Amino acid sequence: MYHDLVEIFLNEGGKLIIGDVAFNTRDELEKCKSESGDDWDDDEIYFVIDELRHFFPNLSFEQKSYCSGIISIQRS
Repeated sequence: MYHDLVEIFLNEGGKLIIGDVAFNTRDELEKCKSESGDDWDDDEIYFVIDELRHFFPNLSFEQKSYCSGIISIQRS
């Protein structure tokens, strides 16, 4: 379903690029959450790359820090 949205809304060869708080795995997110204590924002939704790849097979991720990176989803 989500893959269909990429095909509908992106031109051929088009990309969606997102720079944001993101983690490769759920374990990395949970570790950061634990270390952040009261500073963690429970109202936010954070990207977990391993979980997104199921929906977006063309997703690539360039990690920029322990808790951020650039997500790119390309139309095939």
